[in-house]
Amino acid sequence: MTREGRLRIGYVLVDYLCTLVGVVMFSVLRLHIQHDASAASGDIWPFMILHHVVAFVLIFPLFMLLIYSLTGFYVYVTDKSRIKELAKTFEGVILGAIFFSLALFFMKDASYVYRFNYGLILLFSGILFVSVFIGRICLTTCLLKRRGKDGAYRCGVLVIGNTNTPEEISGYSSIALRHGIYIRRVVSLGEMNDVVRMVSQGEVDCVMMSNTAMNSQGILSSLNRLYSLDVSIFVSPDDRALIMGLVRYDNVIAEPLVDLACLELPDKVVALKRFMDIIASFIGLVICLPVMAVLSCAIKIQSSGPVIYSQERIGFRKRPFMLFKLRSMRMDAESAGPSLTVTNDERVTPVGRFMRKYRLDEIPNLWNVMKGEMSIVGPRPERQYYIDQIIKQAPHYTLIHQVRPGLTSWGMVKYGYACDVSGMVERLKYDILYLRNMSLSLDLRIIYHTLFTVIRGEGK
Repeated sequence: MTREGRLRIGYVLVDYLCTLVGVVMFSVLRLHIQHDASAASGDIWPFMILHHVVAFVLIFPLFMLLIYSLTGFYVYVTDKSRIKELAKTFEGVILGAIFFSLALFFMKDASYVYRFNYGLILLFSGILFVSVFIGRICLTTCLLKRRGKDGAYRCGVLVIGNTNTPEEISGYSSIALRHGIYIRRVVSLGEMNDVVRMVSQGEVDCVMMSNTAMNSQGILSSLNRLYSLDVSIFVSPDDRALIMGLVRYDNVIAEPLVDLACLELPDKVVALKRFMDIIASFIGLVICLPVMAVLSCAIKIQSSGPVIYSQERIGFRKRPFMLFKLRSMRMDAESAGPSLTVTNDERVTPVGRFMRKYRLDEIPNLWNVMKGEMSIVGPRPERQYYIDQIIKQAPHYTLIHQVRPGLTSWGMVKYGYACDVSGMVERLKYDILYLRNMSLSLDLRIIYHTLFTVIRGEGK
């Protein structure tokens, strides 16, 4: 497990324990505040049973973890800011208080009367905020103190160009140290094999590229290798990038350092996008089960072989995964090797032609979305065989692996299915545009246009 993964688990455990402590403290104070006969006699168990306290203590901390996740608090955990933590904690607690008040209302709790409802909600919010924020700030402070002792909490390698001077190298090391990164080794762009080995063996967990290296020939092929390693790739933006407004940055103290392997998306957008993927894919699978059952029978009747067809595709961070589809072709469709579908392709079965027209063969993709291998909206995943050919014409194709591949995409809406590699390269420009303009509203617009494409039967 990576250091970031361990930190994420640490924050989740701290949040759970602190939320649990806050809920227990609130329940005890509530016992003494409310005018309840069982409370007056000092018998706590009747009170806890009557007011659903046991269920509240057991369930609510887990529910709050979901709320914290939706605020994006667990998306990036390696470089936390205490000011941001304050804002994120306040945001999560406010949402939790809203749901708490709704729960009291629908359970028709005896305490939910004008005399006590606002007081209880404020008391709950205050206790929860203090307990959770203290836990988070303690963990973050420990990490910052660790950074103060050994200079960093991440180890990195600096990749330089042929013209970098010792002073420039020292400057890059100083910038990295302000971000909690200790430069363990300095290598040239021609030593990428050593960089890959160091990352693979866990010697470093991030890579920093000098501006000279970024302007060197072959940089895209080097980035292509680094993206597959699932590590941060930091660069110090030049004046041109700053003037053109290409850098989004909010660290007031340290020099700007941008992670190329991380899209400039707000944490909550990343979290909400994944949450919406889970909900949409689950609902879609439930609704489409009868349709899949009918299509499965039709596939079996018309041709021999399995109903579900699986194929290896390359996804997020260049990780391979098995893409599932309803089989629309004969079993020997690619006996001569990989081949893209063309108009009036004879390999497609009659029922397969109908499914492709309305994109019904892609219903099992929803299972890939549920598993986290895909998203509802994102660049379409391709096979390694075609990726190798695309990169020869467009090395920047590797950039689309920064996000999960999608069931539909901007490229699919504007261009549609590609019949050859040149078509894939042409469609790529829309996928790059999507990366630079990702938002929930854009996803909804792409889904809207995709639905009309499906209804009109414009698939193939």
